[in-house]
Amino acid sequence: MLKIAVFGFYHADQVRIAHPNSDGHLSPVHTDELMRTAWELEPPETRVGTDSPGAPCFVKLTRLASQPVYVQSLSDRMAPGAGLLNCDGYVAIIDAVKILAPRTIMTALRRLAELQPGAHVMIAAARQNEPDALSSDEIRAVLGLHPDLPIYPYVPSEPKTVYRLLRRLARYIDDPQRVAPPIFVGETAAPAAAPPEASPAPAAEHWASIAPLPQIRGLDHVAITVSDLARALDFYQGLLGFRLLGHLDFPGDEHGFSIAYLDTGRGTLELFNYAGAETLPSGCLPDDRQVGLRHLALRVTGIDAVAEQLACAGVPFTLEPTDAVGGVRIAFLTDPDGTLIELIEGDLTYSRR
Repeated sequence: MLKIAVFGFYHADQVRIAHPNSDGHLSPVHTDELMRTAWELEPPETRVGTDSPGAPCFVKLTRLASQPVYVQSLSDRMAPGAGLLNCDGYVAIIDAVKILAPRTIMTALRRLAELQPGAHVMIAAARQNEPDALSSDEIRAVLGLHPDLPIYPYVPSEPKTVYRLLRRLARYIDDPQRVAPPIFVGETAAPAAAPPEASPAPAAEHWASIAPLPQIRGLDHVAITVSDLARALDFYQGLLGFRLLGHLDFPGDEHGFSIAYLDTGRGTLELFNYAGAETLPSGCLPDDRQVGLRHLALRVTGIDAVAEQLACAGVPFTLEPTDAVGGVRIAFLTDPDGTLIELIEGDLTYSRR
């Protein structure tokens, strides 16, 4: 799986000087056009999401590289913090005719370079085909970009430019021999991480002489039965960003039972799948008085921005972000099968009884 974030800058650095009722300071270029075109590049039978009037902000492409490519656009509010979203590559859309926010762009790219030094970054120069547009060299000079940083033209009205952008970036990421160039002039590429040196294993006699202390060490995993494994992986791996560890198959099972394992960062998520039999409907009632597992909770930072991105991708929420008892901020959403998931930000303040 390859993950790409798309973001852009459409407002002037000093938007307060614009007339409140005027849109004259805005760029006509937006991520919506790119995401809509990217969604239409995928065959209808493998598209993620529905054909709604607005542009999707989450797209799965299966024909760009040797593995699925997930493309997610960031809202205007999240664009300055693009590096907070851990991705393999980033596309920054810059209006080559109206570079309205050079300071904001440089600040965002600087933060991206600090947080994701090994990621591939590509500049999409929108409207570069117009007579008054800046050339790639002029864009580099204005923003102080490194000469090796890729800058490619992007024409919203020409789908082939979207295809070329995403295909090139996917191939850069998919090439293990390619090192991501630095973003700014005067910087050097981030060195490839050296594999950790293996320490000599203790002798078997050493371990045999130490009796393990019997104890419960913590929560190991959570298991969820899903009706469609591919759809569930699109959600948990593609949208939420959990890393797929692998699968465990049971060849002799009459129902075609298998398990997909994902690393959540604080434990493992098991997705139970039955390829040879229909799954039973969920019995979870929307009432916390019902006995049994109630929900899966994910710790996040920037819960409002995360919720905004998930809502943009069409994820249904049962509770929008809100302050809760205990000094935390929470939200509730559901996965494609209706499993309840909580987002929580902050540390709970417990009371003593």
